[in-house]
Amino acid sequence: MIIVHLCGGLGNQMFQYAAGLAAAHRIGSEVKFDTHWFDATCLHQGLELRRVFGLELPEPSSKDLRKVLGACVHPAVRRLLAGHFLHGLRPKSLVIQPHFHYWTGFEHLPDNVYLEGYWQSERYFSNIADIIRQQFRFVEPLDPHNAALMDEMQSGVSVSLHIRRGDYFNNPQMRRVHGVDLSEYYPAAVATMIEKTNAERFYVFSDDPQWVLEHLKLPVSYTVVDHNRGAASYRDMQLMSACRHHIIANSTFSWWGAWLNPRPDKVVIAPRHWFNVDVFDTRDLYCPGWIVL
Repeated sequence: MIIVHLCGGLGNQMFQYAAGLAAAHRIGSEVKFDTHWFDATCLHQGLELRRVFGLELPEPSSKDLRKVLGACVHPAVRRLLAGHFLHGLRPKSLVIQPHFHYWTGFEHLPDNVYLEGYWQSERYFSNIADIIRQQFRFVEPLDPHNAALMDEMQSGVSVSLHIRRGDYFNNPQMRRVHGVDLSEYYPAAVATMIEKTNAERFYVFSDDPQWVLEHLKLPVSYTVVDHNRGAASYRDMQLMSACRHHIIANSTFSWWGAWLNPRPDKVVIAPRHWFNVDVFDTRDLYCPGWIVL
């Protein structure tokens, strides 16, 4: 049994789900998902995997957790053992992601482990990429507005461009880590995209559309997609995936919007500066063929 700790927004949940499924597939085991983190937080839209993709998320019983974690079954104990100085006290069944870049030890995981981490690399699930694409299918039909917009995107050479602000700039702690200044990145990315494609239409997605209208200066005209709010915000990811090419933000949300586009000829441009701090090695975050500026 592989037990996966789920947390964070939709993009993070997708990485965690994909990694857990890949680990279970590799060793021929079952996978269950610990969703207790969402009981104590209202971050973003909460647990979205069931609602957005219709996924079954079997949850471990108390007996399952005790079997796998033993004395580490309490979250407070796991938080304590997550620290560097106490990592030697962790049981082998408690697998905490050791660093941001791809961890080769993932390929040799035994059965009956509890996975805790973000696992933000395609390499963690590349062995079942086709299965993941099948799992991450949006289940609810589009409303007329979004359906018309998707048809428009699919009818020409469209580019999604994502700007994430929101908690990245409103929350001081998040801003310290994620509030990267990408003001030079976006014009450079658009210029590169125009050079490499026959891009006709740019669609800008943002959790702060008013800021975009007031501050975003690009050498092309663009359409701001600003109507998917709250529980419907995941529709932006769905629309992004319908575009032919992508300029993503330092955000797992638009990372997945680009990845879910199955076109082999897509151009994806991503920011080199993903974090405001230098402690994370992001080399494995980007997929092969993506352009990093």
